[in-house]
Amino acid sequence: MKEKEKRPFSAIAESGLKRHAGSVARRYELMDELLRGIRDGNEYQALQALRARNEISVPGLLKDELTEWKYDLIQTKALAIQELRRMRVIDVFLEDIHAGFTQRIYEAVNVEECRRIGEEMVERFCRLNQLKAISSYSLLVQKILLTVDVDLGQTLTLQYFAETLSVNRSYLSNLFRREVGMTITDYVTDRRIRTAADLLLTTSNPIKTVAKQVGIMDVHYFSRLFKRKMGMPPSQYREENCWNNAALHRRL
Repeated sequence: MKEKEKRPFSAIAESGLKRHAGSVARRYELMDELLRGIRDGNEYQALQALRARNEISVPGLLKDELTEWKYDLIQTKALAIQELRRMRVIDVFLEDIHAGFTQRIYEAVNVEECRRIGEEMVERFCRLNQLKAISSYSLLVQKILLTVDVDLGQTLTLQYFAETLSVNRSYLSNLFRREVGMTITDYVTDRRIRTAADLLLTTSNPIKTVAKQVGIMDVHYFSRLFKRKMGMPPSQYREENCWNNAALHRRL
């Protein structure tokens, strides 16, 4: 009998665990490289790290390879968005990307499609960081964006910001529209509705309470705004998306 065949099972198992641990450690290292590439807006570095990471297989914890890929893409997306928010990349753009790629991940039918989604996602995050980091805006616009980010519950009108920042209303309105691509009112409304959408899926608060949390006191007005932005009433949005998330978790 060959020497290899004489090795006790415990030694074979230990060797396998070491190889597994090494693979996992390398995947963590490559994830750090990927996030560093996104932070720097370096598409080449981020894509190289992603591709290298995809080539390292580890023993599956979930029921099939496609589910493993989807789960990994969801984690990668969450980490990348967390990193960009830490860098003050504008949330309205991140939320659009988040929603679009989440839907594509759910609907992916094979591993190759998951590979494509992953690469497109990384490219998009890198370009977003290059173009939309908050530091690229003027100081006045940065102050507005940060104020909206900190407290959606207060009155966030053009008049409020003009008075708070001691600048002319018309000047501030034109400056914001030129730099951000939308009016202050539209930006605040967009942030309120997207934050409300998150609250609907992550809390059990009544719709009236969610509306107040994002600074809209009239629940009927809130529902109209929500439907206009999200394509369905808040109650339907909560029901359909909570079901989709539950279905994915059951598959995972």
